[in-house]
Amino acid sequence: MAFIFFLVLAGCSATQSRHVVDSAKLESPASAPVAGRVIDSFDTADDWHYYEVDGSVHPLAYDAAGEMHLVSDSSAGLLWRGVRYDPKAEPLLSWRWRVSRTFENSTPLSPEFDNFPARLLVGFDSGWQGAGPAALAWRRKVEDYTGVTPPARALCYTFGGGLEGNEGVDAAFGEGRIVVMNLRPPGAENEWCSEVRDIAADYRAIYGEAPPEVMALGLGCDSHRRNARVEAWFDDLTAYGPEAYEQFRSRLKAPPERSTPPLVWIIMAVAGVVATGSAGAWLWMRRRGG
Repeated sequence: MAFIFFLVLAGCSATQSRHVVDSAKLESPASAPVAGRVIDSFDTADDWHYYEVDGSVHPLAYDAAGEMHLVSDSSAGLLWRGVRYDPKAEPLLSWRWRVSRTFENSTPLSPEFDNFPARLLVGFDSGWQGAGPAALAWRRKVEDYTGVTPPARALCYTFGGGLEGNEGVDAAFGEGRIVVMNLRPPGAENEWCSEVRDIAADYRAIYGEAPPEVMALGLGCDSHRRNARVEAWFDDLTAYGPEAYEQFRSRLKAPPERSTPPLVWIIMAVAGVVATGSAGAWLWMRRRGG
């Protein structure tokens, strides 16, 4: 069964906690490069599934012919595909992407500006044990709509955001289960940019434990809050084992520290109160009915 991945798109918004992270540009080492495992060369879009997020004015258009091409016309959508592998065995993930334009003030810190011309998302099979009321309510919504359970944790890499280069944020609604990191500043338009991320190190730094299996990947291009048209292209999605660290070592920075702002705790507390009140009302109605 393919596992869905679109929790992240909604989770890339709201007020969040910050960590130091770093963008990495793919190197061409002098020695023979380590051959990675190509996850998708985007010859076709057959393995990718479309999910439309609430608020989309028009469906996200997409096609693949050697690269994945997404076109957002005031759209809010995500392409996702189930893919399972061990990030401890293949900790490095590389890809190329470009966008037709960037937006002014794109940031996950404010819902009205939470549009990015491109996102790449990595979902982990961490399990839902210990999830709070808000996260569980969201999971139930996804399951009711799709019939599948989404990843419990995810990393969301964005293009063209206003966050500082070494900054990451927690999505408040996800109770710290979703983290957004901006890899490219505004202005890098119509240029192919190459990235490499140590997703295993990112996960350890953010969640404080070894990463579980990757269970899904997602590609996004959204502009519904901007009432604008934007295009994104993705290519060369490749996983590398530890033997490739030397190939990319100069671009892989120290892992971040993590903190949680007061607003996140407030949202979690409110969600808990609402859930407790709902449960109490349900029990009261059962007793009345009995």
